[in-house]
Amino acid sequence: MRKGETYCLIDVGSHSCKGVVLRHTNQGLEVLAKASMRMRGIEGGDVRDATAVSEAVESLVDELERESRVRRADFIISSSHSGVKLVEHGAELTVSENEKKPVDESIVESLRATVESELSDKYRLLHFYPKRYVVDGTKFVLNPIGMTANRIRFEVTAAVMEKDSGSVFDFLSEVLPEPLLVGHSSLLAAECALSDVEKETGVCLIDLGHSHTFVVIYSASVPARLQVIPLGIRNVLRDISIVLGTSMEEAERLLRSEGSAVYGEAAYAQQTIEYRGLDGRTLKVTTKEELARIIHARLREILMKARRTIREFTLQNPSSTIGRLPGGVVFVGGGAKIPRLIDLALDVFEGPARVGTFNVPNLPILNDEDVVEDPALCGLLGGMTQLLRQTQSVVAAKAPSSKQGFFKKLVEMFKSLW
Repeated sequence: MRKGETYCLIDVGSHSCKGVVLRHTNQGLEVLAKASMRMRGIEGGDVRDATAVSEAVESLVDELERESRVRRADFIISSSHSGVKLVEHGAELTVSENEKKPVDESIVESLRATVESELSDKYRLLHFYPKRYVVDGTKFVLNPIGMTANRIRFEVTAAVMEKDSGSVFDFLSEVLPEPLLVGHSSLLAAECALSDVEKETGVCLIDLGHSHTFVVIYSASVPARLQVIPLGIRNVLRDISIVLGTSMEEAERLLRSEGSAVYGEAAYAQQTIEYRGLDGRTLKVTTKEELARIIHARLREILMKARRTIREFTLQNPSSTIGRLPGGVVFVGGGAKIPRLIDLALDVFEGPARVGTFNVPNLPILNDEDVVEDPALCGLLGGMTQLLRQTQSVVAAKAPSSKQGFFKKLVEMFKSLW
């Protein structure tokens, strides 16, 4: 990552499409523009309406261009897809049949290239996490360079998807004219919301998304378990809509302005809330207590499923404290902004819980505290952290193109599609 470079980060979700333009300076990251658009045409990461997706991303890019006045940018994209999974893979190389020989960088690079190639032949490779090297079948090391060996085996964990899944990644790889870095929102969020110590000792990231909830457990610095729960904030909104007899839009407004993840507060029963019925005109009244009970019931169900995932993992890994992870749980995504969520989490998980935000000591965001403190932007901002650590490969465009006029070219590309 070079100082002075400008980056356009876009996170494409089922509910909204968010974008930020950042400039990398000697002091950190400077926010040049930010925008959000309501998304249509995506279900669980799959493109259901290509025209709607194209229009939303085009509008977002157009707004970012107007606000930032940027003509050059490297493009980073993130999105969630319910079809993501973790796989274990490895490759072995014979260094010498007879006398042991030193392991150098070329051997390590060859092993990595082999593993990446074998995974890419079978899957769409999103994230690549080196685990260890095995020297002559007996020694387990993190870096074999300088050691002598007859055989070296390289073992990794990878986050992958099936090819031709109809995902946002497939769709945008066809239309974006620039080199881009891609990643799954939940796994990128972990890169900026979790500390290295948390990932090493054991922690669970819970991404409360619109359509799905992603549970990712980290141990020994790599994701060790990924569970997709087919429930999200959309289900909370549906419950509000059905019980109170209102629209999904009004349910979302109530959740944002009056919602609470816990009920039973003495003042809640006395606090009345006005809202509009399904016709958009009839005024109705409820209490904050009733609204909180609706929200609490569905959120608790989601968190109990996440708790079950954590317990299964810890039972299968004796090195962990039974039923617990030292780092507790960290929430990201739009659902992490629901008031009193941590109070509910403390009751469910009976251990540490917090809301995750962008927290990278050597890469501060300088001029926008709202961006830093928003858990819904972790999936987007995590791409910068991934880029900094150089663990994500840049996917080359199908044809070389200049970065001059990036936004203009991108908008023109979208317009030419339909």
